[in-house]
Amino acid sequence: MGRINILDEASSNMIAAGEVVDRPGSALKELIENSIDADSKNITVHLKGGGNSRIRVSDDGEGILREDLPKTLFRHATSKIKTGFDINGVKTLGFRGEALAAAAAVSRLEIISKTKDESMGSRLISNETGVELYETGSPDGTTVTIEDLFYNVPARRKFMKKDSAEAAFCISVCERLALGHPEIAFTVYSDDSLKFRTSGDGKLYSAIYTVYGSQTAKTFTEINYRQEGIGVEGFISSPDSPRGTRNMQSFYINKRYIKSRTIQAALEEAYRSYIPSGKYPAAVLNISLDYDDVDVNVHPAKTEVKFADEKKVFSAVYYGVKSALSPKTGDVNPPEVKHDFTRRQPYTHFAEKPDTTGYEVFTANIADEDIPPLEINNSPEAEVRSPANALYDFPVKDKSSESPVQEVFSPDDDIRIIGEAYNLYIFAQLRDKVIIVDKHAAHERIIYESLRDRKTISPQTLLFPVTVTLSPSETEILLKNSGYLREYGFLIEEFGVSTVAVREVPSAIKDTEGISQILEVFAKELAEGSVVRFEDKVDKALFTLACKAAVKKGENTSEYDDEYIVKRVLELKLRYCPHGRPFIKEIPRGELDKYFDRQNKNE
Repeated sequence: MGRINILDEASSNMIAAGEVVDRPGSALKELIENSIDADSKNITVHLKGGGNSRIRVSDDGEGILREDLPKTLFRHATSKIKTGFDINGVKTLGFRGEALAAAAAVSRLEIISKTKDESMGSRLISNETGVELYETGSPDGTTVTIEDLFYNVPARRKFMKKDSAEAAFCISVCERLALGHPEIAFTVYSDDSLKFRTSGDGKLYSAIYTVYGSQTAKTFTEINYRQEGIGVEGFISSPDSPRGTRNMQSFYINKRYIKSRTIQAALEEAYRSYIPSGKYPAAVLNISLDYDDVDVNVHPAKTEVKFADEKKVFSAVYYGVKSALSPKTGDVNPPEVKHDFTRRQPYTHFAEKPDTTGYEVFTANIADEDIPPLEINNSPEAEVRSPANALYDFPVKDKSSESPVQEVFSPDDDIRIIGEAYNLYIFAQLRDKVIIVDKHAAHERIIYESLRDRKTISPQTLLFPVTVTLSPSETEILLKNSGYLREYGFLIEEFGVSTVAVREVPSAIKDTEGISQILEVFAKELAEGSVVRFEDKVDKALFTLACKAAVKKGENTSEYDDEYIVKRVLELKLRYCPHGRPFIKEIPRGELDKYFDRQNKNE
């Protein structure tokens, strides 16, 4: 067995450096966070060779005193805490005192700094020959330059990605930090090419506009919510503009950029019924909470945190996002369900009605009320601003983010129903475009939105009560929550062992055969432990109810019915059914003219 050796200081520092600085982007993050902690108003970043050759960060912050500069090369030398007890509740981004020491161990380092009280600046150089300190002319603030990263650790250097990939990651690091601190003006160059420059005006929307581009920024909605001492602020994307990856999700705790599965799960759970499976919302969210309620000393990179009460954080984010989505998605006071779909008359169809054997026929009553004018957003192409966009999935055009209708819709607009294809797809003409609607999926969404607003639910008494046999646990949980179920139009009573009698159901249900399945889903969702409120637990049951009540594929509907469906989905401004399937597609007149070589409409 080999003998145990105590490593020399240089070797120890190189090993420790690998925990803090594992690639150019991690070194860059540490330098920028130091500049932020120094109360800088302007931060400039210069990259060369993706940061492998050079990283330079300049700021106009407080600076470092000349006598303190050599201390920056020692591990755990910091001005931000004095004892280990200070870590609890630390408010600065940095506090471990490892960044500059780690960088010096694996690169050639230069620091130039000057405080406002010093007449001259100081220059510190650290490389393989030693450490030197000079007096030099300098503006107030600090400039740190890291060159030849991992020059003395060839094993680590060979695992670096191509310069273009490392540059993309470095730029994404700058973007995250700029979004977290809109009060600071960031200027970022890579190989002498300007990548972005934020204004530093303190407005988050301005930073989003610069970082993600104007077209993407237009799809964002502001969120400002507070619950149980936890604040949730920032911007979230419209449900019309889901993305193929999570690369546009940025989370902050007290303005510290972090990675959090808790916040991510809360965000995506709030969007669950608005965007399809496999698509993700964009979000820039800052969570404000007591500094003592979060532990940031989990990992040297300080991007992982632990919450004192994870459920409270989840709940605050979930309901904050829900509250911001509501005005955009028609959650507030949707019309009462009154439209009569029993007057179904076949009309113009493009294909013969298929065999509908096996389909359960449920009908729904949905209100035929006046539909207020509505602006429906259509997101044009997302902008490509830098190599980071191409490498981190900021596509030139994300088809999933196209919205169905671009301009303001008014009930006075002449929507002409052209006909149907396969008794499923409605074709309509609105102004200078053709709109195609999947009538089952669209009707399902209409019913679902109506059911979510319990004030508009109209129960109907069954002539003959329906008995449903469930497991003992399911029966118990349904009876325990019978008061809540009443708000959704269900009146249930105990009826023997493991059996309930259903005496009233929502008026949307015309056929009682699906009641058992709906109650089973209610019981399943209510049985699962969760921090969300009752009305959000039952979403899946409402999905099932809406699906059962909607018109079916292959079912005849009249032109009157189809016009109603088209108008209502245009009003809702949504393009996905509760299960995540798209239900609306537009084809502009210009696209048709181009396809048929009719660019001149007067021909």
